[in-house]
Amino acid sequence: MTIRIVPLSGIDIRLAPGPWPLPPELRAAVPQRWAEMVADNPHLWDGRVLGVMHPRVDEDGVLRGRAHEDAFSTFMTWRGAGFPDCGITNLFGSALIVSNDGAIILGVMGADTANAGRVYPPGGSLEPRDVGPDEQVDVLGSIAVELTEETGLDIAEARVGALLAIFDGPRVSVAQGLHFPQSAEVLLARIRENLDTQEHRELADVVAVRTLAELEAAGEVLPYIGALLSAYEERRVSL
Repeated sequence: MTIRIVPLSGIDIRLAPGPWPLPPELRAAVPQRWAEMVADNPHLWDGRVLGVMHPRVDEDGVLRGRAHEDAFSTFMTWRGAGFPDCGITNLFGSALIVSNDGAIILGVMGADTANAGRVYPPGGSLEPRDVGPDEQVDVLGSIAVELTEETGLDIAEARVGALLAIFDGPRVSVAQGLHFPQSAEVLLARIRENLDTQEHRELADVVAVRTLAELEAAGEVLPYIGALLSAYEERRVSL
């Protein structure tokens, strides 16, 4: 499967009525599969999330699509079934923290999360709180909120860089480059200090990486972030 990294000039995603168009047999399996997941990990919580139907980048560079709300248990059942194609994508925001010495700061997900051990940029699923009164989904606002919740960093401290969409099959990462005026060493220390104060932390740790090899040594890596680090290392994309 080819992963595409596309520069964006803007985002226009709006909430539409109705749940995700899961196949009926998969929808019927949600309660049982969710019960099994919770039995394995009692820390899981069945909140509400947004998925985006058929996202696309038009000629003007704007990412467009229709969002639909459903339960996190629905998302996890769909994911557990291997993301069967029903038109929906897991579109989410990612904060690409770039230090002043060229490292990208990534989080290592904690054991109590649904993505334990995976290495990600800070970010998360879109939620109903990200929808404005005009039904516009504020992806960039979601990135800012998730950045602070997970790391304690404030987006106002950063110089905003490139905005990218990374298309990886059923996943679409909307990645915002954020250039902080501190070194990787200082940023890691700041984030770790903040993590130690969090009662319900999502991140077990943070790592600074500059190359794909460093990323792969840090933990489990999904293809989209591997493709981004490879392109960054080879200077095919600028953050």
